[in-house]
Amino acid sequence: MIKIFRNIRKKLAAENKAASYLRYAIGEIILVVIGILIALQINNWNENRKERLIEIKYLNNLKHDLQNDSTDLAEFKSIRLGQTTAAKELLTYAKLNQLDDVYKLDSLYVAVAMWYEFVPNNNTFEELRSSGNLRLIKNDSIKSLLLDLNKENEQLVSTRNHMRREYEQYLYDPKAKQISFLDVNDPDEIDSVIDWYYPRRQSVSKNVTKLQKAFRTLLKDAAFINGLSLTAGNTRWIIEDHYETMFDQTNKLINLIDLDLKTSE
Repeated sequence: MIKIFRNIRKKLAAENKAASYLRYAIGEIILVVIGILIALQINNWNENRKERLIEIKYLNNLKHDLQNDSTDLAEFKSIRLGQTTAAKELLTYAKLNQLDDVYKLDSLYVAVAMWYEFVPNNNTFEELRSSGNLRLIKNDSIKSLLLDLNKENEQLVSTRNHMRREYEQYLYDPKAKQISFLDVNDPDEIDSVIDWYYPRRQSVSKNVTKLQKAFRTLLKDAAFINGLSLTAGNTRWIIEDHYETMFDQTNKLINLIDLDLKTSE
């Protein structure tokens, strides 16, 4: 093809047809430019296709992480609601006459005092952010909501750290000062600490008299009572201000990702 154009150019030059030669030269330049543009367009299309395949992989991984988070958040909300209920019940609990009363009170305390932390499944997001590949997520709504969700989790961690200090000061410390389940003179109970196994109800039944007295004292402890009130209030705060917000954001993200992925089907 190049040889043909060269022969035509020579012929036009030989015939001294300057105008025709000029038109031909311009046409040849235009053809070359068009060829370059087409090559660049094909190259860009290939690069965009490769990036889209990588983006799809990230989106699928994000969706998987978010689905796990949605399940976890619903579970943690249920657990926290149970803690609020248990804290309120402890505040009004008065019976300590029978073994079952002591065991019930102990069970309520355990429900309140157990410490739970929601940890997001954010490996894919952290990889996107640390590698600079967050730019591959072309949907601005998805990208923006991912950043919002990460910020919300940072606020949750701050709130949770505050709650942890209150738990230690108001719930754990007063209880530790008042109540001990183990009889240091009982070899079986000492062995149970080493073996990490001792049925709690058995422990309560063996120490019921001591526990009745200790729990009566604990339920009159101002710090402990304040701790129960703080637990009930702060737990509702975590649920309403964080868990529910993150749950809504998470499920909205899942829907946005599903819509985005459908464009590639």
